[in-house]
Amino acid sequence: MTKLPNAAQFEVVVQVPPQFDKYVDSAMLRLQSLYPTCRLATIDGAISIGSSGSLAEDQLRRAVLHTLYREKIYAETLSMRQALFRAVTGR
Repeated sequence: MTKLPNAAQFEVVVQVPPQFDKYVDSAMLRLQSLYPTCRLATIDGAISIGSSGSLAEDQLRRAVLHTLYREKIYAETLSMRQALFRAVTGR
């Protein structure tokens, strides 16, 4: 992570594309665990992250979008992974 010396507080607002709306809650939970010092909120189809300035804005934006994408892939492949697990273990 890139640390910014003596940076001021700022807020990053990342617009969430409509196809990712249902993954916002789980993505925010994951983001809270990754960035516990940041303040997270949802605002009209967007995720807002407030930071003390120890992280770069582009880094936070990239983390939000990547986490949303991961949550979408996780949800869409869950049934396939469960079926594979049942087939391999016989449960």
